[in-house]
Amino acid sequence: MKNEANLMTKYYTSFIRVFKPGLGTAKEVIEEFESLELDAPGVVTGTPFAPTEGGITFVLSRVFDDASGIDKYNQAIMGASEARQQLVNRLSEKCINTTMRISREISPPTYRGAKPPTCLVRNFIKVKRGHLDEAIDLLTSNFSEIPEDRTKPLLTENTTGRSNLLVITTPYENFETAEEGWLRVRGMSGTSRGRRLAEITQESMRIPTLVLHRTLQN
Repeated sequence: MKNEANLMTKYYTSFIRVFKPGLGTAKEVIEEFESLELDAPGVVTGTPFAPTEGGITFVLSRVFDDASGIDKYNQAIMGASEARQQLVNRLSEKCINTTMRISREISPPTYRGAKPPTCLVRNFIKVKRGHLDEAIDLLTSNFSEIPEDRTKPLLTENTTGRSNLLVITTPYENFETAEEGWLRVRGMSGTSRGRRLAEITQESMRIPTLVLHRTLQN
């Protein structure tokens, strides 16, 4: 029954494009996102701050109510029109790298901003082998103590690609409020939970991105 419950949780896809310097525009990537015939809301983000070689990195993310949504996503990709396939191929020729990541929701988000978010911050935490459940418990305990009038982040676990990888995704009204959030997180490093999380973390990375397009409600 536990495995069935896990499959009923929300799932996320993230298609990542790293363009060659000087190539790739938000307009093109948004067109790619919109061209997929699939009833699944999502968001398109972009950043020049990703720690990768090349130009701007764009992420096309979608959310699904359960694991069956991934099947529908795959079917939509494989059955896409010739026009869409040509668009995807043109964009891929401009890229240094493309990656697909699938993840499942562990802790849902709650957005409390007064205006729609324009900044999305992703924190990647590579947990040491054997400590994944402990790291999840530490993070969810911290999230449960966030005041109701503040935004709570989304916590997901990768189910493809690198193992033991957790991603904390937090929407903010703007970059200024994102930096305020970073200072709060930084202040937690001195707590017992923060110190223990650091001990069982192999590496971590924080990437702020600009929200370019979204069909996902707050």
